Amino acid sequence: MDQVALCDYLIDKGLLHSQDATFTALSGGVSCEILLVDDGQARFVVKRALDKLKVKDDWFADIKRNITEQEYLRYVGAFLPESVPAILYSDAEKYFFCMEMIEGGLENWKSRLLLGEYDRQYARLAGSYLGSIHKQSLGDSLAQAKFDTLKDFTELRLEPYLLKTGSRHPGLNTHFVSEADRIASTATCLIHGDYSPKNLMVGNGKLVILDCEVAWYGDPVFDVAFLLNHFLLKALHKPKNAAQILGLGEKVWEAYLAASGEVVDDGFESRLCHLLPMLMLARVDGKSPVEYLNACQQQTVRNFAYAVIPDGPTTLSQLLYQWTELLAAE
Repeated sequence: MDQVALCDYLIDKGLLHSQDATFTALSGGVSCEILLVDDGQARFVVKRALDKLKVKDDWFADIKRNITEQEYLRYVGAFLPESVPAILYSDAEKYFFCMEMIEGGLENWKSRLLLGEYDRQYARLAGSYLGSIHKQSLGDSLAQAKFDTLKDFTELRLEPYLLKTGSRHPGLNTHFVSEADRIASTATCLIHGDYSPKNLMVGNGKLVILDCEVAWYGDPVFDVAFLLNHFLLKALHKPKNAAQILGLGEKVWEAYLAASGEVVDDGFESRLCHLLPMLMLARVDGKSPVEYLNACQQQTVRNFAYAVIPDGPTTLSQLLYQWTELLAAE
């Protein structure tokens, strides 16, 4: 559907009031098309999933994940309405939906971090919201049935992050395959699947969660590791600010523990420490590498992964200590 047809469609549904509406493309990662729509009276966002993701490697995924994202926003909005945008309209047949535009001075958290803004209140909110969502959905059979999306999670996370990375590092491949199998067989609670600073809007003491099309009723360790991964990599990117950046990760973990309740069992932290360096290596040699590490820094990640994945630390404090020591030696 082109923009003219989309405009007519939205007018027909009563969402727009003028043919003169503007459609502005917003940055939305690699997996979807996002448009800000404004006709002077109405102002909202239209989001549509892409079947081929915008990365160098061929990477295809089912566009039905757009429905999953809508369901996640509705589920979380029922008990944490301040944490997600409201859905204004959805079309299940065309796989797109309209949601409120996040206004009020909120900005992408990743952008703020790369500019050197390290506000711990947003780390606390990120950890607290994630823990609350995991706790709320723990043992929820209806949520488990609704988010039975392992196929999509495999296409968008297990294959491009773990299996692809493992295949490019034969010496570690058995660890990656075993970890992917472990995650795939876990059904503990509702996870976001892409819980990272680029998908969190922050400002004025608020945090809003976006881009939840990878949501799955699965392994909470994945969400926590996925978020912490970004702080470890950004500490490598900004070594002079490493202590502050890693401090954000520690605050996330502290807030998550306080909010997640029984989700965190005795082996949770050990599993977290095993998965985290795998995800670090995946953001260097998987299908979705980060854009801000140079070749030398990429090799640092590889060296760390080879050192800790086979027999590494079992607590986050130990893992962060080893990472900090490596950064100091660079």
